[in-house]
Amino acid sequence: MSPQPRPTKGFTLGTLVGARIVMQPSTLVMLVILAFVFASGSGELSSRTFILGLSLAVILFVSVFLHEASHALAARAFGRRVDEIVLTLWGGHTSFDARNLTPAVAGLTALAGPAANLVLGLAVIGASGLGLLTGLPGQLLAWAGYANLLLAAFNALPGIPMDGGRVLEALVWAMTGKRHTGMLVAAWGGRIVAIGMVVWAIGTPLLQGSQPDLFTLVWAMLLFSILWPAASAALKQSQTVGRRVGVTAATLMSPAAPVPYDVTVADALATADSYGATEVVVLAADGAPAGRFGVEIARSVPAERRASTGLDAVAMPLPRGASVELTDDAERLVERLREWWGRTDAWVVLREGEPVGVLRLLDAMNALR
Repeated sequence: MSPQPRPTKGFTLGTLVGARIVMQPSTLVMLVILAFVFASGSGELSSRTFILGLSLAVILFVSVFLHEASHALAARAFGRRVDEIVLTLWGGHTSFDARNLTPAVAGLTALAGPAANLVLGLAVIGASGLGLLTGLPGQLLAWAGYANLLLAAFNALPGIPMDGGRVLEALVWAMTGKRHTGMLVAAWGGRIVAIGMVVWAIGTPLLQGSQPDLFTLVWAMLLFSILWPAASAALKQSQTVGRRVGVTAATLMSPAAPVPYDVTVADALATADSYGATEVVVLAADGAPAGRFGVEIARSVPAERRASTGLDAVAMPLPRGASVELTDDAERLVERLREWWGRTDAWVVLREGEPVGVLRLLDAMNALR
């Protein structure tokens, strides 16, 4: 089981499918800002228009929560542990156990958010059109519908960090069989979307023969400042994932020979030579790996003393459990690095419980960075 991430700081509002619902303090700041923006849109800023603006802002954040809740429910439906649903200054995010993802799980989990907003938006607008609510309640109901459609459209844009980018990543991943290729395409999609926001804010009014609106331009630049760094980070991550393709414990280890703790250096060298090994794993009385040493270290013992020298003279101790499986891939090795860094300098590599190699943590880190 993967370790749970460090809890996000903020106000805990409850739980959903086992996930903690968190609202960061910055969310309250954005609510107030949006309330002023919506209130001033009528040209009159008063307590009445501010309350109306705050109501619109709350509806928007409720829609964001439903978006994130849909991600959480989809992940849980695929049997994933969901850790947190977080509402932030610029929206929200959902964290879940993303180990051993498949294109289908990644794509459908990402698609769940904008799909929920689309369905909800259409349903609310349909209900609003029936005229059951009039006046201010009817206006708020209509706003809730359009807010959800806006969220669905924005999040469907085909670039990281939007959900549409994750869906695009999953589609390319499924077609090519290479996740890093999907990430690469979706990251460039995110950069194109970021640039498109600014071009739209400047180019649309110019084409209409007017000057760009300062308010729209400021929002476009704010979105650019969020989208471009996120897309660039995804681009860098795609390069890292690409380098990790094919990396396993088997490709990084040095071959090792297992020997009992009570044999001599001469016996250990003879066993290592018969295995063609460059490392020796020392087994405790119960057969568990308890130490290791390199063949070259053993050869530094004078030949005439090897038959009388015990392994305690050359072996370095290994903590219990400092092992990986021969077939462990890059994702699993990264998890093990987080767990064991600073506690040991090497792992024993096991095949069906038997030591077959030694993998230094420094070598793993260099290959996986």
